[in-house]
Amino acid sequence: MATDEKMNLFDGVFSLYNDLQQEEKFKNSKGPVMNLIYHLVLKNMRSLKTMQIIMDAKDLKNSYLETLPLLRIQLETFFHLVYITEHENPDVCLNEYQKLQDFQLLRVARNLKKLEEQETNVLSDVERAFMNLHINKEVARKDIIHLDQPWQLSNITNKYEEYVKTYSVLSSYVHYNPSTRFAYGNSKEDNVIYNQFIYNEQEESIILRNTIKIGLSTIESISKFLDIEEIQEKTSKVFEEWENVFINKN
Repeated sequence: MATDEKMNLFDGVFSLYNDLQQEEKFKNSKGPVMNLIYHLVLKNMRSLKTMQIIMDAKDLKNSYLETLPLLRIQLETFFHLVYITEHENPDVCLNEYQKLQDFQLLRVARNLKKLEEQETNVLSDVERAFMNLHINKEVARKDIIHLDQPWQLSNITNKYEEYVKTYSVLSSYVHYNPSTRFAYGNSKEDNVIYNQFIYNEQEESIILRNTIKIGLSTIESISKFLDIEEIQEKTSKVFEEWENVFINKN
């Protein structure tokens, strides 16, 4: 189980989120991309809170393993946030994300259409109505492929190192990969004895270090974008605590 010193940093991040949401520049912003930012903030906060709850679980051995898909979600969310807050033209940015939304809806509609072609009367009325509504959308994927491919997005936002060292590594915990069986058991003579967990303090600490950093970096990006100096200063102080706990002590 992680130390209280490490777990308490969750509260530090949530306190910053609360302060950020009370700021006039945040809650009353008329910026054209703020609806996208509000969504990303909420997504990050909920992922972070869920990770805290899972980490606190007493009846699930090595519960930190179950936070790995959420850490991946956090990182992808952060890539999008950085892209939006640092984009030179908000109108272009908004247009791209509208195209991304249309493309994702079109992709679902195409899958429903394919299913209907393979098996008749398999779609519900709601599914068929959805398919008919979106199947004729015209979206050039080349216009938004950088938003649909996390590795490209990480490149554009200068976060490729994070993509390689964290996002790509965690793919095996999101998409089934037999190699992850070693995390869920004890290895003996090249055989895995399932459900015999061995606690790995270093692994747990790395997860905490990364997720807290992403949370703080998210707040930092938004406060810089909205030019909220007080939140930037508070975030810097919590970053100092993070460094003392995860960097300077190791």
